Amino acid sequence: MKIDDLLLNPWDNVYWFSRMLISSDEYGGIGTDSKTMLAVSSAIKTVLAAHAGEDDEETIQILSETVRNVFLHGRREGTAKYRQLQKLCDDIYSRVTSVHDYQVFGFTCEKVMVPINQALNQIPNDDKIFVESIANAILEQQGVKGLANLINILDGIGSKGCLTVEREQIVEAFGKLKDHLKIPLNEKETDIVLTAFCQEFERRVGQKRKGRAGRSVEDITGLILNYFDIKTTQPPEHFTTGLEIDKWIRTKDRWIIGISCKRTLRERWKQAYTTDVDLLNRHKIRELWHVITYDKDLSDDKITEIGSHKAILYLPDNSPRLKHALKHPGMKDYVRPITRLISDLKALTGQE
Repeated sequence: MKIDDLLLNPWDNVYWFSRMLISSDEYGGIGTDSKTMLAVSSAIKTVLAAHAGEDDEETIQILSETVRNVFLHGRREGTAKYRQLQKLCDDIYSRVTSVHDYQVFGFTCEKVMVPINQALNQIPNDDKIFVESIANAILEQQGVKGLANLINILDGIGSKGCLTVEREQIVEAFGKLKDHLKIPLNEKETDIVLTAFCQEFERRVGQKRKGRAGRSVEDITGLILNYFDIKTTQPPEHFTTGLEIDKWIRTKDRWIIGISCKRTLRERWKQAYTTDVDLLNRHKIRELWHVITYDKDLSDDKITEIGSHKAILYLPDNSPRLKHALKHPGMKDYVRPITRLISDLKALTGQE
């Protein structure tokens, strides 16, 4: 399809109407309100039925005012939301040249925005349900020996579970929309509508995905500690640093340990290196424990730098890096096997 053919096709407005309806900054994001979307669609259908066969400026004006009245119903004049919705109505009208364009707008509200809203409601806001079920199964079977395996699996399994739900929702919604389009639209128009739906769905689910980012890591650490009845505490008051710490544990002498569990150290060694030891002492932070399962990028220098800044690395029991470091006089105090994690915590917290 040529670009001119696309731009001149009235069904291309499905994409642009979708973007306008969901824009919260410019138009108030009214598209997330399924009740209003259905009300607009129903109102448009009612007007079209009363003016069947008419395609004049007067009918377009009636449709425009109808849409405006639905959007502004119950809104207080002078508010930011009211102004945003006024602008939305004005900009919708600027894209309309025929009664059919309002049919397309009503279709967008009912058949694109509402199904996307419903699909997004079925997608988890976090991956807790996936992480918890798998974590508990591993810990019940393997106990502390399963920690390395647990972290390896869960560092990505939660997001994969949520992505699976996303796929299920878009496949179902896509199928329903495709069936609905079989009769009224030709092949090119169907392609235009379906691609608009997919683009808008992916854009919005991508925003939801960002909201989940990083939560699985904290969940992994929390699940491990909860399973072994290790109590956590609040972060040190007024302690600000770039350190990635998932949970904090208070020891029996009233100091604090920060813990993070992740597959790789990534950039944490740099953060540990730049952390002021005096700052840690002032906040009574005894140590920072990093539980990692991929340690091939750990050089002797990294381990030494990290250890010199009150950090301990918990590595897989069978790790060659762990075995090497334990035999080295300059590194042996900075590394420990993962299977010691829980017993070390219980000893320091008095929960043995």
